[in-house]
Amino acid sequence: MEIESQNIQHRQDNDDDDCVCLDESFFVNQSYETQTFTYGSHVLRLLCLDSASTDYDLTGQLVWPGAELLNNHLAQNSDFLTARSVIELGSGVGVTGLLCSQFCRQVLMTDHNDIVLKVLRQNIGLQSPAETLSCA
Repeated sequence: MEIESQNIQHRQDNDDDDCVCLDESFFVNQSYETQTFTYGSHVLRLLCLDSASTDYDLTGQLVWPGAELLNNHLAQNSDFLTARSVIELGSGVGVTGLLCSQFCRQVLMTDHNDIVLKVLRQNIGLQSPAETLSCA
């Protein structure tokens, strides 16, 4: 235990000389690709990742299979959404909120992670009528 403590102290003493500091973005995958999603006659083009992040907090960077199932249902039953206001909690890249914006009067899309919010805002800018959508 004492040897381990000495190693830690030695590393702390020499941190200025041989420390390699990495920005947190080094560990975050933001290599988004544009993917096309079709639900009925509605086509969405979104920036998203092909595979999930290992970070539990960044699961919103891709489109989940459950969102695709929900969107297929919504596209087939869009009359239900006409003239409604919708809030989407945990929007991720925005696939469901963006589809809802095709039918709804107003859509508010939310997420808690700044990295996910950044790609969500980019996706909103790619194809939506700005007056029906907002991002928080």
